[in-house]
Amino acid sequence: MEKLKNIEFLRVFLISVIILLHTTAYGSWSLMKNFPDVPQLKFFHDTLIQSNNSVEGFFLIAGFLFIYTFKNQSIKDFIVKKYIRLSPVILFAVLICIIASLWHVIKLRFWDDILVVLLMNNFGYCFAHGTTPVLWFTSALFSGLLVYFCISNIKNAKVRKFLYIFLPLVSYGILEYLQQGSFSSPHKNYLIFNVGFLRAIGGIGFGCLVGFLYKKFCGRILSSVYKILINLSEIALLGFIVWWLIFPHKQYNCIFFVIAFALLLFLFSLKQGIISKLTDKNLWVKLGKYQYSFYVIHSVAGKILLGALWQNNADFVKFHPYCTISVIIITIIFAGILTYHFVEKPCTGLLKQLIK
Repeated sequence: MEKLKNIEFLRVFLISVIILLHTTAYGSWSLMKNFPDVPQLKFFHDTLIQSNNSVEGFFLIAGFLFIYTFKNQSIKDFIVKKYIRLSPVILFAVLICIIASLWHVIKLRFWDDILVVLLMNNFGYCFAHGTTPVLWFTSALFSGLLVYFCISNIKNAKVRKFLYIFLPLVSYGILEYLQQGSFSSPHKNYLIFNVGFLRAIGGIGFGCLVGFLYKKFCGRILSSVYKILINLSEIALLGFIVWWLIFPHKQYNCIFFVIAFALLLFLFSLKQGIISKLTDKNLWVKLGKYQYSFYVIHSVAGKILLGALWQNNADFVKFHPYCTISVIIITIIFAGILTYHFVEKPCTGLLKQLIK
C-alpha cells in the first residue's frame, strides 16, 4: 500500500526529537545525567523534558497505520510478521552490547535482554529493563498491536466498536488517576499492568479511531470554508506540538498532547491543508525508512560513546558540549543507516523468504 508521505514527515520529526532528548537530557546515558554541572546541558534538559511524549505520537501513528493497512490473517501470521519486523534489529543491538560489555564499556543485563529480543520485556507487565531500557517501547508496541488485532477479529461489530473506544479511554483514565496526567516512568508497574503498556493501549487505540475516521472522510470534496478551517487547524496544532516537544514549559496534562496529535494526524491523512500538502514529499519516505533502526540503535551508540569516550574525557564534554552532542548525533545517524542497510532490510527480506 502507498506510503502516506506526510505521515512519514511526522515520524521523522518525532524520532529526531527523541534522539536529541536521550542524547542530552533524559536517561542513564544522557550527557545531563553524567555531567549535571554543564549549563548548556541543563538548558537542553529544561527545554526537552516533555519530549518523551514523542512516543505517544508513534503509538498513534501505529494505530492509524494498523487500520490503514489492515489485512485479514491468522494470529500466528500476525505475530510472525511482527517478530520479523521488530526482532532482528533488536538482536543486533543486543549483540553489540555483549561485545561492548567484554571491554567493560557497557554493563550487560543478559537475561533481561533475552526477554527484550522476544518482545516480552514490557508485555502488559514490565518483566525486564534490558541493557537498553528504551526498548520498552518495542515490546509495548507489539503487545498493544496484538490486543487490537485480536479485537479486529471479533465477529460482533458492536463489540468491536465498543472495545476500540472503551480500551483507550480506560487506559488513559487509569494513567490520569494513578499519575495525574503524567505519562512518565514507562517501566513502572501498577498491579497487573505497567505505564508503558497503558500508554500503548491508549495511543494505539486512539490511532485506530483516527484510522476509522480517515476511511469515512477520505476522498470527500470540501468547501472553501472547511479548507480554511483545516489550514488554520493544521497550523495551530503543529505549532502546539512543536511548542510542547522542543520548548520549555510547565508540565501540563499529557492527554492534551495526545488529543492534539490525534487531530493533526487525522488532518494530515486527509491532505486538504497547506502544511499536509507541503510535507507530502518523497524525501520523508526516504528518511522515514531509517527511523526504526535509529530508535533501536541510538541508546546503544550513546552508551558506548559514554563508556568508551566521554567518561574518560570529562573536561572536553564540559568545555565543548555542543561538539560532544554533534559527535553523538552523527554517530547515531551513521550507525542507524548502516543498521538499516546491513541488518534490518536484508534480515527482514531473508526471514520473509524462509517462512513462505
